[in-house]
Amino acid sequence: MRVFRKHQHHKRDSGFLVIKIQERFQFCRDWYRTGEVRAMVEQYYVVLRTVLRARTELRRCVTRCRHCRIFFLTHPRNGGRRDLRCPFGCKEAHRKRCSTQRSVEYYGTEEGKTKKKIQNGKRSHGEARADHNPQFLSAPQLERDGVRLDAATVGYVRMVTSLIEARRVSEEEIVEMLVRTMRQHSIARRRRMDYVLAYLKKNAP
Repeated sequence: MRVFRKHQHHKRDSGFLVIKIQERFQFCRDWYRTGEVRAMVEQYYVVLRTVLRARTELRRCVTRCRHCRIFFLTHPRNGGRRDLRCPFGCKEAHRKRCSTQRSVEYYGTEEGKTKKKIQNGKRSHGEARADHNPQFLSAPQLERDGVRLDAATVGYVRMVTSLIEARRVSEEEIVEMLVRTMRQHSIARRRRMDYVLAYLKKNAP
């Protein structure tokens, strides 16, 4: 029972921290070493070390981002790879950069130029269309009870949670866990703010 509770605690913390760190991502090498995000990353590393002490077999799943060098857990089949990018933002930024490059290359071809002319013609007639193919669209979002989650992030948290718990965790479980955790933190922040406002009101000059 104690081990189960530890796993529950670890997965809640790791999932929430991944999202909060991701919100402060900047596409530069030292983005996680300064400012407010630094403290969050330190908490994240504490959780990561705790997980690795409890599940030593997962140490082979630890890698560093090729771009920013932050540590993160990857799927066992990727163990030992050094060309992966982190789930906090480097992977998505690289994906978008490659998509833009492919789009530029495509519209430089005769086929692409022809399609571009057709799209421009439709826009001139009030039919606005995207300038790229479906494969260049942004990653899908998931929404539950007013909380919006990035589908790729949910997938990553699901993979990590499955590793920690040594079982196949469903997407539904992860979404429910993340929504519940984010709401709890939101309520805690509101309570702290209410306390501060009440204190200031009571002790106003």
